[in-house]
Amino acid sequence: MGEKIKVTQRVRFPPFGTDSWNATELPISEVISHENNPSPGFFVGDKDGWFVERIIDSEKIHPFTGKFPSIIDRQRRGWYLIPHPIHAAARRIITLSVATLLVSLMYLAITPILENAGIPTFGTTSLRLGLLDYPLLAVIVVPLMLIPILLRIGANLGDLSRQKSFLYNAPNSPLIEFDESKNDCLLKGKLTFPEKRDDWKNVSISWRVGILPPSREAIFKAQGRPEKGQPPPGLATPLPHYWERGLDDGTGTGEDVPMQRNDLPGGIFLRPMRIMALGGRDNISEDGTFTLDSPNDIWPGSFYSDLIRIHWEIVVKIRRDKGGPLLWVQPLMVKQNNAVISVSKPQITDGRSETTLYKAQ
Repeated sequence: MGEKIKVTQRVRFPPFGTDSWNATELPISEVISHENNPSPGFFVGDKDGWFVERIIDSEKIHPFTGKFPSIIDRQRRGWYLIPHPIHAAARRIITLSVATLLVSLMYLAITPILENAGIPTFGTTSLRLGLLDYPLLAVIVVPLMLIPILLRIGANLGDLSRQKSFLYNAPNSPLIEFDESKNDCLLKGKLTFPEKRDDWKNVSISWRVGILPPSREAIFKAQGRPEKGQPPPGLATPLPHYWERGLDDGTGTGEDVPMQRNDLPGGIFLRPMRIMALGGRDNISEDGTFTLDSPNDIWPGSFYSDLIRIHWEIVVKIRRDKGGPLLWVQPLMVKQNNAVISVSKPQITDGRSETTLYKAQ
């Protein structure tokens, strides 16, 4: 047994809906440990924004030798669907509708002042509906609030129908063979389908790297808070653990995925990585071979702890005649070179699957 080496892990991970948070106002979670054979250190992000950092107080480092945590098998391995694009459109309409409603209410409130000042007004005449009179402008604006709600309901019903159809007739898993994977090299390999369906058209493959959310338990421990106590800024009250502890990062203050069946541990919609980078993309040739470029920046290799999770994965995208694209996701163990890793401008996403996956793949 040699002398243990000090290892410091520091994280300020973006909560759900990153745009609505000021990173400098959120606390940094820090854990100090001592390891015999530490894996390499790295820095990803911005010190004044969102970042993860691993500091090793030694030049003696070793490749990461851990395994995939349970969150990978539950949420980032297997077949996935892409939410209907109507979800993203409905979100944009909701913002417009709320803004229009607020402006209309303000206008109606100051209408008496405008009329007393001799300024012409419009939309203030009454319209009788049933036993009550309503301002004409309100009758026009309020239905606008219902449009995005109806769109979301229709999209959710369509998604549930697609999920049911897929689960009762899921294809066999593809086989992916690849050469040794390193964080600064091309990824070469071969993709084989045990079966190909008649409605499948173009098939492409890509790989990407990102940072998965730290576990809720690790954040509380790092900040010295009792797990059942007041959540720190950026975290929500605990959500029900439907299938296993450690899968919820505690930032579930919004809807990261649309409505999905509750009998599927992990869900059928792939959650985006909130800090990530895209690697190369290639169309699958007749013999199934592919070559993928590494991301523009040199990212850390695979690394998994309760607080920091550097994750690499292959994404196979199958375009179909009906039902939208189909995704096959397979995690990768990627080795890290011995160079100092520092990624200053990773891609930051808001955490919503319907607004990022179409762009990312």
